[in-house]
Amino acid sequence: MTSTTLGFLIALASALCWACLDISRKKLGRHMTATAAVASLMLFHATFVFPILVVGQNVTLDDSSSKLAQIFLGGFPEVGSTYFLPAIISIILNLGANFLYLRAVQISPLSLTTPYLAFTPVFTALVALVFLDQIPSGWGWLGILIVCVGAFTMNPGDSKDGILAPLKALWTERGSFYMLIVSLLWSFTPILDKKSSGMTSPMWHTMFLAAGIGMTFAIGRIVKDRGPKKLLAEVSTIPLFVALSAMFAIGAMTFQLASYEYIDVAYMETIKRALGVFGAIMAGYFLFGERNITRRLVSAGIMCIGVALILMAG
Repeated sequence: MTSTTLGFLIALASALCWACLDISRKKLGRHMTATAAVASLMLFHATFVFPILVVGQNVTLDDSSSKLAQIFLGGFPEVGSTYFLPAIISIILNLGANFLYLRAVQISPLSLTTPYLAFTPVFTALVALVFLDQIPSGWGWLGILIVCVGAFTMNPGDSKDGILAPLKALWTERGSFYMLIVSLLWSFTPILDKKSSGMTSPMWHTMFLAAGIGMTFAIGRIVKDRGPKKLLAEVSTIPLFVALSAMFAIGAMTFQLASYEYIDVAYMETIKRALGVFGAIMAGYFLFGERNITRRLVSAGIMCIGVALILMAG
């Protein structure tokens, strides 16, 4: 098996975990507040990763060990001071993104929210244009246009509003609007996470991120509620499902960071977005009773083509 093939298999595993996590977060949002859901999910995540690192600390690895073994069986890495700046910035961005994500799937259909994550590479390209003077190629501009067309047709809105009906529908469908903000925030984090995990390890970095996000939300709730009682009461409603969601989160993030060792970020993001978009729409139909998905499937397909063009064009 070539390293590229292995990289695509790891990326596919990550995308499947992300799709399952999207579905589980929708269910969590039905039983818990957004702050409690994020806090419990992330703290379970960090708690599960810690013993894996402890076990890895006792495994002897040398230069002849496979790269996969070094990724998944490594213990606690040496953490330099240069690690913390990009890692903490990533935590700050993820605080807002995770909260808005849970709010989005709480108040709007899964099939009308998650597809807007396809805007992440669009925002990445535009941010690079503004701040780094990196001008997209012709194929990149075409991809941006195609993603916008797909998003424009995702929710047709009220015909009485004329040609701008889809834009007004996006504003009134607050979950979709929140997910656009999530896409903007997550357009920055892959580069930060790749740099941070490269200085430590994927397992360590995913634990650090989860612990930072989870503790921030948990402390905020405890202060607001004047004690942990209300937060613990919410978590106790579906603790096993929170634990399962945390397992999906570990797989999603660790496999994603591991795939960067074998394939370009562009390929990973294309697989992740395509599978995630279609998985969310089908899950909305079969698991959450969402209807009228034909238009959304077509629109999502258009957006995925645009994403592929943007990413492959660099």
